[in-house]
Amino acid sequence: MNSFRKPYTVTRRVAGTYVDGYWVEGTESSIIIKASIQPLKVNEIEALPEGKRNSSAVKIYTDTKLKPAKQATETTDAVSADILQYSGSTWEIVACAAYQSGVIPHYKAYAIEVPE
Repeated sequence: MNSFRKPYTVTRRVAGTYVDGYWVEGTESSIIIKASIQPLKVNEIEALPEGKRNSSAVKIYTDTKLKPAKQATETTDAVSADILQYSGSTWEIVACAAYQSGVIPHYKAYAIEVPE
């Protein structure tokens, strides 16, 4: 399955924090993943989060766990979404599921195009 995958750049940001009452953005790092990126089927578009269904979207098959954004709770910090560079555009990861059955372990992620 890896022979169908190509390298892509993903930007990952550590969540920001307050320091002495001032907001400090988290640091960014870039990673290279190998992935197969494909358009969504109609039923997959309908499964996107509310408000994201009118955006251009793709599905991503990769061995790398990609991170969607998560809001902070009383017990956990916020997580910034991973950002993918693909086909000359910027894409935000909105969901990622693990398929680790042992046959061909991988992750399937969904991303929406971020307007410029």
